[in-house]
Amino acid sequence: MFLNKDCKGMIFSTDLLLTLLLLVLVFGIVANIIDSSNERIINPLEMAELERLSNEVVDNLINNPGTPFHWEELFNFARVIPGLAIENNDSEAIINTVSFKKIKIIENDYNDLIDEKMFNGEIKSSIGLYPINCNIDSFVIGDDILINDNIFSLNPNISNIVAVNRMVKCDFYRDLAIVSVDDGQLSEISQFSDNSSVLEKNGNICNHETINNLKHFDNGTYRWVCKEFKITRNNFEKNDYYLFFSDNSVNNGNYWILDDIISISTYENSINSEKISLNNYLNDVFKNNSSMIFYLHYKINKNKFNDFNGVLVGIPKNTDINSLNIDYFREQDCNLIMRTYYK
Repeated sequence: MFLNKDCKGMIFSTDLLLTLLLLVLVFGIVANIIDSSNERIINPLEMAELERLSNEVVDNLINNPGTPFHWEELFNFARVIPGLAIENNDSEAIINTVSFKKIKIIENDYNDLIDEKMFNGEIKSSIGLYPINCNIDSFVIGDDILINDNIFSLNPNISNIVAVNRMVKCDFYRDLAIVSVDDGQLSEISQFSDNSSVLEKNGNICNHETINNLKHFDNGTYRWVCKEFKITRNNFEKNDYYLFFSDNSVNNGNYWILDDIISISTYENSINSEKISLNNYLNDVFKNNSSMIFYLHYKINKNKFNDFNGVLVGIPKNTDINSLNIDYFREQDCNLIMRTYYK
């Protein structure tokens, strides 16, 4: 009899425990439903605010150069309000532009300059430059999760990411270009007759023009383009110098001559590579000179004249040039995309 009573007590206790567990489960489901309902009510407001802030920050970055003036040259950014816009010769901002030098500086201090100063530390973000020209690599900086192409697989808890897209012009490494010859300039030169001298066509001084037997006159096969430029010893010690050419300029019967105001050369070098180093020649010049005026002469195949593109650049020493091509030294159209989410 006592045994039966104990069994009934055990059965009663088990039933009570199961009932309590079911009640806890039901309450948990109800609470979760209530929380989800509240989240759906709040999220549209949060998203609207996130979109507004993100649009304001992007427009401010691409339309303002930042303060103080040339802030990217400073060593301390404590008082800097960042901006990415390129400035013209009158120090005025060019709207819808991005200075590659500025965005590279921001890369090293992104959290402080963007997330903290622009979003008051409440939002995480990234900025990506995606060139229309496929010969130039995209460039993305900011939050480690947002710069990865597979955002949601890395962190499935992140949702409600805002993306703001703007079409901008970026200068990339254009400021390193010393002398450029492009299809726009060549189209103007094409208007001159074949027997015109280089000086008449270019409006540039050519050191060969003062020597009768060296004057450059066009003929049925070639046209000449010459450029004058100056390099100091200080610049030479800081930079490496290269000629960059477009694909259509290489192995197409084009030639280049580099000489200076003292030593005049007539040796025509074939353009057979997209990158040609000038360092050995310049090194000989700066053994005895603190500065020098140089002349770059291009002898261009007349049948391929308007396809020719060349640029002389001074690149900081120890820069890896393997991934660079001539397009990096010209302004490019890009999509700037900022991605943001609440912390």
